[in-house]
Amino acid sequence: MADAAGKLKDLSVTDNKKSKKDGAPKAAKKPQQQKKKIEGAALIGIDVAKEDDLGEWYSQVVTKGQMISYYDVSGCYILEPASYAIWEAIKLWFDSQIKTLKVRNAYFPIFISADNLEREKEHVEGFAAEVAWVTKGGKSDLEKPVAVRPTSETAMYPYFARKIQSHRDLPLKLNQWNNVVRWEFKNPTPFIRSREFLWQEGHTAHLTKEEAGAEVMQILDWYADVYQELLAVPVVKGTKTENEKFPGADYTTTIEGFIPATGRGIQAATSHCLGQHFSKMFNITVEDPAPKDGKKAEHINVWQNSWGLTTRSIGVMIMTHGDNRGLVIPPRVAEIQVIVIPVGVTAKTTPEARDDLYGKVKAIAEDLESVGVRVETDYREGYSPGWKFNDWELKGVPLRIEFGPKDAEKGVVTTSRRDIDDKNDARGESKVSDVKEEIPKLLEKIQSDMFDRADKAYRAHRKQLTDWEQFVPELNAKNVLLVPHCEGEKCEDEIKDLSKKTAIGDGAAEDAKAPSMGAKSLCIPFEQPEGIKQGETKCINPNCSSLAKSWVLFGRSY
Repeated sequence: MADAAGKLKDLSVTDNKKSKKDGAPKAAKKPQQQKKKIEGAALIGIDVAKEDDLGEWYSQVVTKGQMISYYDVSGCYILEPASYAIWEAIKLWFDSQIKTLKVRNAYFPIFISADNLEREKEHVEGFAAEVAWVTKGGKSDLEKPVAVRPTSETAMYPYFARKIQSHRDLPLKLNQWNNVVRWEFKNPTPFIRSREFLWQEGHTAHLTKEEAGAEVMQILDWYADVYQELLAVPVVKGTKTENEKFPGADYTTTIEGFIPATGRGIQAATSHCLGQHFSKMFNITVEDPAPKDGKKAEHINVWQNSWGLTTRSIGVMIMTHGDNRGLVIPPRVAEIQVIVIPVGVTAKTTPEARDDLYGKVKAIAEDLESVGVRVETDYREGYSPGWKFNDWELKGVPLRIEFGPKDAEKGVVTTSRRDIDDKNDARGESKVSDVKEEIPKLLEKIQSDMFDRADKAYRAHRKQLTDWEQFVPELNAKNVLLVPHCEGEKCEDEIKDLSKKTAIGDGAAEDAKAPSMGAKSLCIPFEQPEGIKQGETKCINPNCSSLAKSWVLFGRSY
């Protein structure tokens, strides 16, 4: 499933068992480095710049922005309502899409017997280091330990074998919205890599390879839509190499994102064609409905898929769009799309004038609610408008509406977009009578502009090259690299090792943690540029004598 192939060894954000009272991680101090303090940080709440220390910035943004709270089990986090609302938006949209394919939701137990988990050697080896085992029940040792699911293939496929008795039982399409546990790593990161996370995992069985393959691609397209249409995050679609594909799969398709602040790729979601591998292991067969040449019908193994999208998507969204004032949330998934704040109320304002202004603010909010805008009002006493502005900016609300006595006289509202850094450029104006038409349009404009900016940044950092001498310098310049490659597994490992050693030797990496990791293959993009001549173009690896088969995207990765 998603994130299965890669193991994160080098993280930008950690949590710490020896934490402060609020459970937040302590920031790692970088030697001989003066952190940039943000102007107005006492009001804003974020006191380190994203470009100065991404790890500490991210930790502050997700906690002060009320996306997560820390928990007393390392690597496990409380998803607060604002982040869970984003997951609900993703779930609502994606669930409606898969139901057009007649996928049905179900739930399987979180525990997997050791016998089932270990039935498929390649699969269990891919997860062995991450599996959490239950060895006691109360005070008694269990006769056989049970695994806490890292993914559900081996939990579900014995059921598939019982359920599928005839080709008439196909296709069987099930999906779970559940949690999984993976316990291998030492330094978890909220959303990006946690020991328990939420996801959906689809598992389907088909009569033919062609039918299974069509579903794999449809699901991948919908995953790309989740990121690009809902989260305003650009991705590259492609196929994983043999080294990086899901354990036990025939092939793995993937969408790959990018974190500009570190120049690293990040696996966003995956859709796998499992082929007949698991159906042979679990004896999931049907009688061939179309035997050839009048021969007696034989039993054939079904073709299977699995596909998954996780709450990692929220972390990618935060890292992509967040700025030094905090979160920036795309309107389509924001729990609150618009905050309306009354301004111009002073000690001299009469109760009658204040009530009149508040009544007009309420009417504006009701107009917006009537056209489906998710809107809140902020009447809190004892806080200045400026403090409220900063508070809602920290939480990433896409649009602020200010309304005061002067606005009332002119019959307008003042708007401020969260996605534009320059506060003067962010401001606009709309007639009160037009808010029902203009504000939804403005929210869509914010959504599209957020995607366009992120897409421009990703494209600018995808470098196409054929010369190995450029490989590490471009990598250190925070780019991912599209290079000709032979697709050999050993060659891929050597590129990772060579780029790691060169980076250490150069001492030139801009990312402080980059020298500890080389470049791995991210995917073989579906969109292949011209330039590779079969039988002529050499693999990028200077030690490889093979010819290139395709352009492969390499990069440092989460």
